[in-house]
This record gives sequence, C-alpha cells and structure tokens, in this order.
Amino acid sequence: MAQRKARQGNTARPPRRTQEQRREETRRRLLDATITVLVEQGYAQLTTVEVAKRAGVSQGAIFTHFDTKADLLCASVEHLFPRLIQDYLTGLGGLPSGRDRISAAIQMLWVVFQRPELQAAIELYVAARTDPELQAALAAMEGPHRDNLVRVARELFPEAASHHEFEAVIELVIDAVQGGAIARVARPDHPAIQRMLKVLTRFVHRSFARGRPRLLKKA
Repeated sequence: MAQRKARQGNTARPPRRTQEQRREETRRRLLDATITVLVEQGYAQLTTVEVAKRAGVSQGAIFTHFDTKADLLCASVEHLFPRLIQDYLTGLGGLPSGRDRISAAIQMLWVVFQRPELQAAIELYVAARTDPELQAALAAMEGPHRDNLVRVARELFPEAASHHEFEAVIELVIDAVQGGAIARVARPDHPAIQRMLKVLTRFVHRSFARGRPRLLKKA
C-alpha cells in the first residue's frame, strides 16, 4: 500500500497554470513568432495570419493581446531588445582580457547589429516613415530603449560616465553602427565598413580622453 501511494505521488500532475500564466505564455509565443516571421518574410510580407499559425493560436487571439498589428510589431521589438543587450554583454564579457575596451565594445556592437533579428527590427524603423501608426508605436518604445542603452554604457565605462558629452557620444556610436549595418545590405563586403569602425573607435578614445588620459589605456 505504501509503495502504491509512493508511485502515485511520483506520477502526480504538476500544478495547473493560472490564467495569467497561460496569457503570458500565449503573448510570448506571439512575440517570438512575430520576430521569426519578420526575419524570414520581411515587414511587407508579414501577416497576422502567418504569425498566428507560427504561434499555434487563432488569429483572433492576437487581437486579444494587441490592439493593432503595429502594436504587435512594436511589442515584439521591445521583447527582443533586452535579449540582444544581454547577448551583447555576454559576448563582451567573454573576450580576452587586455583588449582595448572601447574597440572591443564597438566591435561587439557591430556583431550584434549583424543579427538577423536586429536587422529585421531596423526594417520596421524604415517602414515607419510611411506608416504613421507604426511610427507612433515605435516612438513610444524608442525613448526608454535608448535610455536603457545609455545606462548599460555607463555601467560598462563608469570612468567615462561623468564626461559631459558621454550620452551624446554613445548616441553617436549607436547611430553610426546602425547606419553601417543598413549600408552593409547594399555592400556587404565593402572595406569602408571596417574603416568606419576604426575611425569611430579613435573618435571615442579622443572624446573621452580629454583631461582623462587613463581612458586610452587597455583594461
């Protein structure tokens, strides 16, 4: 009898998920499916029918969680960015010690911008030029995202964070690398890209080294 009860205890079903847990799981599947379809088919070809199919839900379920297609796309990008930032930090932390930290940070940023998911997200920003609804949705998300990027940069380079132009320099680096990633679509092997990254690295060194020569040294 005791053994039977023990076996029954071992095969007991896990506790049922709450309605909120099921809702969050469905939402996560929709966001992941949206990024997948965006990467594979592009913004112009993406449909909510295909997203629902990939997520394993009905098309109507999408609009239970998101008011519009633009809201779905924006939420998917917002869902993606923290993962990419964590991957960036992990990659940067895995580099050999003794490297030029500024150069390493810019090169790793370039690597992340080559990710298909991020290039797909950039495609949304370009599409927003002629899509006011998408533009408004992205604008609401972009401010907090940029603030988060600057916060991460301050944590990576605390010795430069007090520089009066720190935030502007970080914004310039992000925009320059993003611009290079867009240009690479038309000229994937053009040597000007790597030259641009080297010039950008020298610019950051010079900007932060004014009055702070230690920043030029390697970690």
